[in-house]
Amino acid sequence: MNSNKGGYTNMVTLNQKQISNSIELLNKIRTDEGELFSCYVNGEDKNYKEIENVFIEYFEDNENIGIFTCLVYYGLFRVFIAFEKDTDKYVKELAELIRFVKAKNPDNVLRVHFIADQKKLINGIQKMIQFDPPHPNGWYYTSHEFIMDKGHFKGFVNTSNLEIKTYEPNNINDYALLLDRAMTFVSPPPDFQRNCENLAKNIENKSFFAFYIGNELVGIYWLDNDFYTIEYLAIAPTYQRQGYGCIILSHAINNVLMVQKHKMAKLYCVDWNEKGLSFYKKFGMILKGHTFSMTMK
Repeated sequence: MNSNKGGYTNMVTLNQKQISNSIELLNKIRTDEGELFSCYVNGEDKNYKEIENVFIEYFEDNENIGIFTCLVYYGLFRVFIAFEKDTDKYVKELAELIRFVKAKNPDNVLRVHFIADQKKLINGIQKMIQFDPPHPNGWYYTSHEFIMDKGHFKGFVNTSNLEIKTYEPNNINDYALLLDRAMTFVSPPPDFQRNCENLAKNIENKSFFAFYIGNELVGIYWLDNDFYTIEYLAIAPTYQRQGYGCIILSHAINNVLMVQKHKMAKLYCVDWNEKGLSFYKKFGMILKGHTFSMTMK
């Protein structure tokens, strides 16, 4: 195990095998985390100015290997913990690392991500650290990652001739209403209409599109700050199961691959959204990482 807690902004030096092991483990949480890791490990983050406060701890014994990595990325404070085999051997040490990096960022909400099926590790850390409850504060969930690359994407075709519009501030109430009606799988249900101001701040500078039939809003989506993650995609209930979801999703993927010029598009679907999981699988998206996430305020 390498340790470098004394220099929070400095990273331990890993050899190529350790880097490769770390990338493979992180990809089991999210496919882009491994790629991101390879960019900032050993200080090679010159092209990633949005990365701050990186800290890495590598674990290795005769039976197991693991990685603890922390960073602030696009303003989000995140920790990723992944081991080759589920274990509770390092729970105390990992809990101390979580407390350490949180103390260095006391004002930032910390999101801790694990490989979802590593139950010993997750349960052990839950007993050591007080995380926020599942509801109503949120950010305590399991989610599947879906991706689509150019090799599997069939392209965007607007078969229903939907009118496509970019973000219009005067329509924020309509966007909020659609989101509240579409996301019935969330418990407790969201209340975007009460928080229209925050919703507007979230989407006004992002790649956002709304789809209409006449004056009726059929669906919306927008991309995250990285411009390859589909942050939200919602279809009005009256237009679900009629093919509109496929059109809007294909537009979002086309936006990522052809307009934003990324090599893959991705999105996350919580485990309890059974309709969403079925829809993305039928569309042909590729199921990749499986994440368990918790939050510390």
